[in-house]
Amino acid sequence: MGRSISYSLGALALVASALTATAQSATRAVVRVSARDSSGVPVQRAELTLVHGLRDVVARGTTDDEGQGTLIVPDVKDSTDYQVVMRHIGYPRTDRFFSVGPRDTAKIELIVAHQTATLAPVRVTAEADVLRKSYYLDADDIANSDWHFVTGWDVLKRLRPDMLTSRGGCETGAQEIWVNGKRIRLPLLPTGMARATARVGVPARARFTYVPVSVLSEIEPEHIESITYHDCFDHTMAAVGSVNAVFVVLKPGVVYRENVGSFVVETAVDNAGKSVPR
Repeated sequence: MGRSISYSLGALALVASALTATAQSATRAVVRVSARDSSGVPVQRAELTLVHGLRDVVARGTTDDEGQGTLIVPDVKDSTDYQVVMRHIGYPRTDRFFSVGPRDTAKIELIVAHQTATLAPVRVTAEADVLRKSYYLDADDIANSDWHFVTGWDVLKRLRPDMLTSRGGCETGAQEIWVNGKRIRLPLLPTGMARATARVGVPARARFTYVPVSVLSEIEPEHIESITYHDCFDHTMAAVGSVNAVFVVLKPGVVYRENVGSFVVETAVDNAGKSVPR
């Protein structure tokens, strides 16, 4: 009798284990990464990190000798945005945003600049270093910060307030904004609570227009690859609207639409190998 009960309990345990495995398989997604440099050479032993949101690490992995890596998303409830971050000494950080749903397989290709054996001499001056720290930030600066960011405007006003006040005698801060090389001229004016919230944490001497406020308030912090500011003395672009201007570069797989915001456009590939629109 006791042995029969033991067998029954063992059978139930096996059934429960099988059901659990089936449920996990039904909700997981697979991300297959191919990493190469611009000359086509595989990037070997690169660190891969799968991130949800700004800092939530879902999975980690490493590329093999062919530059290939596989990451598993264990529990996908619905179509969700993720980003793959690749890091390797000698190469710049590389990101790719995409969306996957349960049982999807996303195929991601990462291309980085070709690694050169020698580097050209670099001259660093104290003035250039100060300007870079004041007028530039990238994805690592955002991810490594202790601040809680809701929008891109939070990022700029918290991490680089000098973009709102300018340095060295300029009378104004950010007046213009460009996203992925396009100048945004007439976004909707922030009103009510959004307008009041935008001023929280901003230096009292800041002088800026509503244009960068409106645009950056529509951009997700995790979608930002870099932000650069050109003050009143910077005429390197020689284009209308390029002075006292913020330049935003979004990560691959992300686009910005005026008065809509930033969103992921990368598609996943299902297990049958067919493209799945998102």
